[in-house]
Amino acid sequence: MKTSALTVTLGFCLLSSFAPAKDEAEDQVEIKCLIPDDKIAAVSEKLRLAGKDPLIRVVCFFDTDSLDLFHHTPKVILRSRFDPSNEPETTVKVRGKKPKGDGVKCESDEVLGKPPIESCSVNNKKQKQVEIERANAGQDVKKIFSMKQKSFAKDVFEKIDWAKLQPYGPVQGVQVWKDIKASAIPGVSESGPPLTVERWELPARPGKAAKVLFEVSTKVPLSQDEKTSKWIAEVLGLSKSDTEESETKTQIILEHFAGHSP
Repeated sequence: MKTSALTVTLGFCLLSSFAPAKDEAEDQVEIKCLIPDDKIAAVSEKLRLAGKDPLIRVVCFFDTDSLDLFHHTPKVILRSRFDPSNEPETTVKVRGKKPKGDGVKCESDEVLGKPPIESCSVNNKKQKQVEIERANAGQDVKKIFSMKQKSFAKDVFEKIDWAKLQPYGPVQGVQVWKDIKASAIPGVSESGPPLTVERWELPARPGKAAKVLFEVSTKVPLSQDEKTSKWIAEVLGLSKSDTEESETKTQIILEHFAGHSP
């Protein structure tokens, strides 16, 4: 079954009104859902993306040739990204554990219909874009991650051979729309909180067809997880079968670029 990634995190209260997108006193959750290819157009229309100019971003992931970091328990995810409107950024994320440390930020990730998973990360915005572009091409990957990030990764995956890491991507031209409002639904007095929408177009590769990933995201307090999940399915017109085979966007991208030589 062909699918595309739709990541949605919404904050709301079904009884009367939507709650604020963030409550700093409570742990946050990001709810994610893969949308079947044949529903992307309908979801795009519901979110009224036509005529809105997206931000254009370049994103790349890094792992060993056998995806040892991603297949590890807990998962370790290394990523770079840059765009014209923000500082270049690298991220080391640990999914499935809550490590402590300086600069570590934690929340929960949840694929719609599945239990939330702890997710913690350390970001670095001090790398130059030219250095990230070199790493995205497979050169000097180690240099774009800070000592703090490397220490964070080492606490989970002790023996990372940084010299052997390779890029999975980069994915060019990732379209990002921010502050998108979802339409109200019957029985709810307000529309949902602002959303971020991403459209990823993965290029065709030997033995692999081109693929579109469609992602919508926002954060809500963990206590609103169940209500939010139900709202997402209803407002986006998703059936139970649409969410039963969900994968993560990162998994799809890594598998798509597996065996890729920059």
